[in-house]
Amino acid sequence: MNISFKKCFGFLLVILLTSVSLNIQAENALDAIVTKIKISQKMLVNKNYTAKITVRNTGATTWTRANGFALAATSKTNKLWNIPRTLLESNERIKPGDTKTFKFGVTALSRTGIYSLQFEMQKDGKSFGEKSKTQNIVVETRSNRVKFISQLLPNTMSADESYSVVVQFKNNGSSTWTRDGGYKLRLISNRKVWNISRVKMSKGDIVTPGDIATFRFKLKAPSKLGTYPIQWRMQKGRVYFGETTPVQNITITKSKVKKGAEFVYQNVPGLNKSGKLYAILNAGEVYPVTLTFKNTSKKTWRQGLMALNAQNPENNMTWSVDRVELRKNESIKPGGIKTFNFKIITPLTPGIYNFQWQMVEGFNNWIGAKSENIAITVK
Repeated sequence: MNISFKKCFGFLLVILLTSVSLNIQAENALDAIVTKIKISQKMLVNKNYTAKITVRNTGATTWTRANGFALAATSKTNKLWNIPRTLLESNERIKPGDTKTFKFGVTALSRTGIYSLQFEMQKDGKSFGEKSKTQNIVVETRSNRVKFISQLLPNTMSADESYSVVVQFKNNGSSTWTRDGGYKLRLISNRKVWNISRVKMSKGDIVTPGDIATFRFKLKAPSKLGTYPIQWRMQKGRVYFGETTPVQNITITKSKVKKGAEFVYQNVPGLNKSGKLYAILNAGEVYPVTLTFKNTSKKTWRQGLMALNAQNPENNMTWSVDRVELRKNESIKPGGIKTFNFKIITPLTPGIYNFQWQMVEGFNNWIGAKSENIAITVK
């Protein structure tokens, strides 16, 4: 009985191992990788487009139409698009190592928004191989089309502190954007984290087709430490449209700033002081600037002890100077006012740059509040 049992057990073990081996071989026989995707990332509602997807046969089986091989959008992303499977030609044979480019039509959805699409190979309706990277397609109308231009805000913020933010979108549609028309910037990431969820256009602002809308506003960092994503999109009324800003992950750290200095005043040539601060300067030119701070500490400020340093980011050389010292033998007693007059050189590369300063004790002991950030456009 023991011998018969051992023989029977051994026989069953051989069958089991053989079955596992055959299954592994069958899995290895079917494999694929998507090597190239050519599909419009922006589409107009209900318009027809042509897509091309290139796939390499990385398995051990030759693909043919008769054997049920086809390219398809994944079931998860195809619920809205309803793209039919794309079959091989009747006489095609895609051998192991060969590539095949599938060409097919895609009709944009009838509703504006951002919709995902992903592709895979299938045999008899069952998927195999590696899926393509997910494509996020922006579906828009001719009247409301938008292109992201820039987003200016720091990657690191101190808890409960406020920061100046600039977001720009270009009007690529046929409609004119106005505040009364319901156009605004809308936060699409976690709205419970940030103190602001929408930014209306300024009164009187008119962004005609081809122009750029610039949103300037204050954003307060959350109290809880951690890393939080932030992302924006244009909205008309309650309807989102166009592409989004890239996701930017903001790290919230514990504030290291000590009290002892109060920001009082600043001036930059061409500074717009009505509402949000900004200025427009020419690239590569010299400009005089002024910043004033009050000593609210119990120490007297002297050269070598206290200085004015560039911020946003710390100690940057954007303006060709990162530190301004007090004059020799100068002393600012508690309650006194210090005005720094110095010259900056604007960057050679056009763009939007932060202009912000803070008092520092020594070289890394930041004191008091920063100056209000100015978003300077260099042209």
